[in-house]
Amino acid sequence: MTENVHHIDPADPQAGSETLKADFLAEIQNAGLSKNAAAGQIDGVSSSTLSQWLNDTYPGDVPAVERRIAIWLQTRRESQRRSFAAAGLDSHRELAVTDRVMTALSHAQAVGDVVLVHGQSGAGKSWAANHYCRTNSSAYYDSMTVAVRGLPGLLGRIGVAVGVGATHGSALDAESAIIARLQDRGALLVVDEAHHLTAKLLDELRCIRDVAGCGLALIGDDSVRMTLARCPQIVGRIGFRVGIPLPSEEDVAELVSGVLRRPANKREIKTSLTVARGPGGMHALRRLLARAWLIARDEGRERVEVEDLAIAADEEIAA
Repeated sequence: MTENVHHIDPADPQAGSETLKADFLAEIQNAGLSKNAAAGQIDGVSSSTLSQWLNDTYPGDVPAVERRIAIWLQTRRESQRRSFAAAGLDSHRELAVTDRVMTALSHAQAVGDVVLVHGQSGAGKSWAANHYCRTNSSAYYDSMTVAVRGLPGLLGRIGVAVGVGATHGSALDAESAIIARLQDRGALLVVDEAHHLTAKLLDELRCIRDVAGCGLALIGDDSVRMTLARCPQIVGRIGFRVGIPLPSEEDVAELVSGVLRRPANKREIKTSLTVARGPGGMHALRRLLARAWLIARDEGRERVEVEDLAIAADEEIAA
């Protein structure tokens, strides 16, 4: 990685420093980063050090600071070169699974109901839920992990998601702050990966919803239903259930066509559908399309061809 890192010219170190400064300022402007935010990404360079370096007032080891900044710039350029942004993998598509999830979340928010969305991993649930919360006011998304095993962890995560912070004097204080944030706003709390939560924590979410009068959406794999079976208070309040089936041929065709920038043919759809309905679901399909796009780009082509997908599918199966 370091072979392309900006080097200071020994014959004219000041000229080299000025070039590096210009490169740095151009990068943060293009990326929309503040100087403080950039400093937070550069190992061993504080905000004050960066400011002093830019103003030619840093009293310490200037070459060491410039090496770190040059490496940061090179790392960002390498990341941009390998980015999948141009492939269109994450662009919004009107899929059947997206419509089903967003309809359930819209219902929950509109009437303050509890909804359950469940299905295998990689079915598109999380993407749709994230999209809903990004495009609707007072809709808050959080994703649980196996580390959330107690009330402080749950309330801390939810507190951050709704904007009241993670640190409070007690669990009661945290709960009260969350309820106050959600109350009387037509709000929706979306809890993804809910299958990681215990019955007690799921019931705490139900209590928050009951007191706040907000909507609550629980999203997870099919195992979440077994935990909910031990929570009759929640089960009795679920007004909308959505079971997400295996990815449909129409949804897969829509996603593949978006990356191909043309309608996918039957062979391409068949190859992609096999991957999407295997382990990993839509996650595996995204990897397949990313690999195919990289293969095409490495060969100097702007569009993915059917053989690119076939090669990428072989790699996916081998992996």
